[in-house]
Amino acid sequence: MEDLFDLNLKIKPSEPNVPIERIVEYKITVPRHAALDLIFRVGLLGEFMPIDRPPKLPAPSIDQETYTSVRRLTEAARTISRYGQTQQEPSIGRFRVKATSFKDFIDSVYKNGEELIGRIRQIEDSLNNAEEELTKLRLMISVNSLIGLMQLKNIRYIVVETPHRALSDFENSIKQIEDVVLTRLGEVNDRIHLLIIAPTWELRRINDIIRLHNVKVIELPESDLSNVEARVKETEATISSLRSQLESLISSNKQVIRGILEAAGVAENVIQTYVNSAVEEGGEVIARIDAIKTQMVEMESRLSRLRLLIEAYNGLIRSGIKEMGLKALDYSLFIIKGQIPPDLDKYSGYVINIGDELSAYLIMSNVDYPESNNIVKAPREHLTNLEASVELLSREIREMERRLGELKNELNEMIREREEACNYSIEEARQVSDLVTIRGFVIEKNVKLFEDFLYRTLTDLAVDARVRKFTRIIQVNTINPHEAPTSEEYPTPINAFREITYMYGIPRYGELSPVTLTAVLFPVFFGWMFPDAGQGAILLLFGILMNVLKYNGRNSILRAMFSGKANLWGQLFVMMGTWAIVFSILNSGEVFGMDLIKPILPWGRVFVNGTISEYWINWVLPLAMLFGFTLLVMSLILKPLNRARLGHRLDALSLAWVPLVFIGFGLLMMNVGIIPVALLNPVFSALLTPQVRLIGAALMVIGFGGFFGSFMYIKSMPNTEVDAAELMVGLTIEGILDAIANTLSFMRLGIIALVHSIFTYMTYHLALTYGLLTPAGLLIMILLNALIIAGEGFLTFIQTSRLTFYEVYSKFYEGSGKLYMPLRYALTALSIELP
Repeated sequence: MEDLFDLNLKIKPSEPNVPIERIVEYKITVPRHAALDLIFRVGLLGEFMPIDRPPKLPAPSIDQETYTSVRRLTEAARTISRYGQTQQEPSIGRFRVKATSFKDFIDSVYKNGEELIGRIRQIEDSLNNAEEELTKLRLMISVNSLIGLMQLKNIRYIVVETPHRALSDFENSIKQIEDVVLTRLGEVNDRIHLLIIAPTWELRRINDIIRLHNVKVIELPESDLSNVEARVKETEATISSLRSQLESLISSNKQVIRGILEAAGVAENVIQTYVNSAVEEGGEVIARIDAIKTQMVEMESRLSRLRLLIEAYNGLIRSGIKEMGLKALDYSLFIIKGQIPPDLDKYSGYVINIGDELSAYLIMSNVDYPESNNIVKAPREHLTNLEASVELLSREIREMERRLGELKNELNEMIREREEACNYSIEEARQVSDLVTIRGFVIEKNVKLFEDFLYRTLTDLAVDARVRKFTRIIQVNTINPHEAPTSEEYPTPINAFREITYMYGIPRYGELSPVTLTAVLFPVFFGWMFPDAGQGAILLLFGILMNVLKYNGRNSILRAMFSGKANLWGQLFVMMGTWAIVFSILNSGEVFGMDLIKPILPWGRVFVNGTISEYWINWVLPLAMLFGFTLLVMSLILKPLNRARLGHRLDALSLAWVPLVFIGFGLLMMNVGIIPVALLNPVFSALLTPQVRLIGAALMVIGFGGFFGSFMYIKSMPNTEVDAAELMVGLTIEGILDAIANTLSFMRLGIIALVHSIFTYMTYHLALTYGLLTPAGLLIMILLNALIIAGEGFLTFIQTSRLTFYEVYSKFYEGSGKLYMPLRYALTALSIELP
């Protein structure tokens, strides 16, 4: 490969957090005609994620012949799309296509399906004509049934067709005309047929209304009414025959139809990727850069001349000359920096020395002379009021300087984006033409596979001398974390929690990923608030069935839930059921509201002798607050670590002190009873001692001192920007106020568990009043427990999400990344064979 292509393959990926996959960025430059072939093959490999083209850079053009072929195929696919929407049947087989290039692939697919497509279109046209004829014949019967054979003088009958959505407006317009009768004849495919009976003198108004509402007039065929019924039967037989032919054609060509549809999807993917991602090395990009540079040079020259005029006008004003309103018919005033050129000095005139080699040369005739940065001809309208002219020129200069700044920024941004996206320098790109670069990401573990693919692909394409000469492949040394995608790999049980985490946001490349934390917190939160072994067993069983049973019907939601393999919903239900059972064993001992299990934890059951146990409440609520307080401390510790990993190390230096402020303030709030841990349970009475108050105050003082010391140190550093607003929010909101609000919020763990136990307790005792094993008792147990599982299970899921996302993740997790989604074709019926 090294002897064919210009390569730079030094890998130096950034260091993301495990298990986020490391990413390698490639920039691949090929001649324009080979770019579509490369993208086409990259999609077949399925390991390369193209990067969108920078917004300042224009999209390269597409070969017109290739585009025409793609458009022809996609139009054919639209024609047959409604015949290939059913699920893939294993017995259909594969539609195999051999191709040497992208265009060859498109042409081969169309050629293989051309006869089928033509035949389908032919039958559809015949079917549409027959159905239209049948509609007209039936309208004739309907009209005849209304008016019979009666033909009145100066009366006309008009049959029209209108969409259902436009019916009301059209009817209202027609009914405004007197002596007109409007009758509905029927409806076919959401289109309403109407009969208008009107006198001839109103036909013009009626026709105007028909044109205004874009209503179609139906011309009924001329036919002997005695033969209409026979023609209806004949047309119905024709339609039935055509539909049978079409069904037979579709049935015998399912694999071709599915193959064409998938091929059209591949073609659209390739074109879309090219349009969104390919960057032109030269051509229009260089032309735009040169155009901006030319415009800037012209503006800078113009600014130089305007500044020269202002300098001269100010000098004249200081000399006492505020206007030069000469009465001569013709005169010219030139502002000159330096010596007067001989070609200008030959004209008779007067020289006014302004100073600093600046002079005004007044010529008593109208003279045209090329302007430069040192010679400017003053407009005559300026000379009548020099002070006003200075103000006018100053405004123009300010506007031009503003516009020049915008052009400089646009030029720098375009050059920066081009350098990031291209392999050739601007000077190199001027020497070549029709080269495009495609950037993209590959997971590091697949680099060997991808490079082997590149070697085979570019070797195949290298039969073209331009491919051999100009292809260039570079691996980027430093990956931009704002562009890099995220790819994470976990064992199957944790994948469900990855999807839950992504409901909040996808971790940025290099960010601390909380998926593993979700796998711990989510089950604990849910089980804590839903502690019933019987109901948990129902959820567990339902989750197992979702992972085992397979639904093949039309409902997409049920297909996703019952896929016959491990899926997100099945794993979630298994998780929720399992941890409901675990916390029933630990914390409540309930099975459908019945106390059948002795809890392991010492505070025992929720209900004792028919009343709620205060002992249970006095343990569970304080432990919930302490558990939440611990999680909040952990979150605030993770925040500076995450900021540092994302490159904001100076912010992290200040934020590292916030956990101390939070712990100190939290201890003070527990000490005074605002966070009532010790008030609920005397076991934690040590939190009420003066020593805890002193420790809390000391931690706050240390935290505040460290925070503001770090902040002032960062502010004193040269060329350093710090987000003061974010830091102050981190200190005041997250460090102080959240110590109260978020800690108390974790009481919901015990409160919702208590409410759940009350509902199940009431359900069980209601059933007991009818006899637990009687039909009425069993019905109450089944219906109310089902309602609790569905209603409170959903509520618990929401509260679990809230605690995980809002109380914990909002403190440290940004979740502003994007998923690694390589270009990959979903091929179930199409098989593509390359040389």
